[in-house]
Amino acid sequence: MEISTQKALAVAELTPIVTDIAAFAGTIEGIDVADEETQGQVGDLVKMMQHRRRKLEDKRESLVKPLNSVVREINALFKPPRDQIDEIVATAKRKMNRFAQAQVAIAQEAARQERLAAEKERKEAEELAEALRKKAGPEAEPIAETVVQEAEKKVEKAAEAPKVKASRGQESTVIVSKSYKAEVVDILELARAVADGKLPTKVIEPNMTALNDIARTLKDEGTINGVRFYQHVSTSVR
Repeated sequence: MEISTQKALAVAELTPIVTDIAAFAGTIEGIDVADEETQGQVGDLVKMMQHRRRKLEDKRESLVKPLNSVVREINALFKPPRDQIDEIVATAKRKMNRFAQAQVAIAQEAARQERLAAEKERKEAEELAEALRKKAGPEAEPIAETVVQEAEKKVEKAAEAPKVKASRGQESTVIVSKSYKAEVVDILELARAVADGKLPTKVIEPNMTALNDIARTLKDEGTINGVRFYQHVSTSVR
């Protein structure tokens, strides 16, 4: 069956159902559950809606199942070569990243040596400027300042972050980018940092699944700092 035909059948099936559901939506909005009788009436409405939803889902599955079968077959055909491409790209990126890391280390060491040389040159310039001042007096001040300023410029330039040039292929450009990331190596120390106000509370996400498991075990007797255990009341319709 063509997709257009399946879609037409779905629209035809949905149109009266959507209209019917809209009416029930208005009904439930106007009901105030204040006694057991009304509670039961609303329960009947919920059960009716659940039944209609199951029928709706059955109809949806009957329309999409043939299409899903074709989709699965097509996906199965494309998966092996797609996965192979992904693995080739992942392997290539690992190799490029290792080379890039080595290049960054080389650039950082070169920058460190440049900073040391610049600092040494600045110290020598300051000594030279002081010697000129002692020898020639105030007249040597402009030359002394120039010597020191030139050395300062080299120090500022050496302080800039080292850069790794891009690599170019015939069809591509490989750019090396650097960023800072965090890794949790001690969760207890992290929690202490939050407790001490050194970090915001948003860096720790509560595991509500684990806490709810504890709540079911401890019930009303649960006492953990920062956690409130309570009895949650809900309803179900059968």
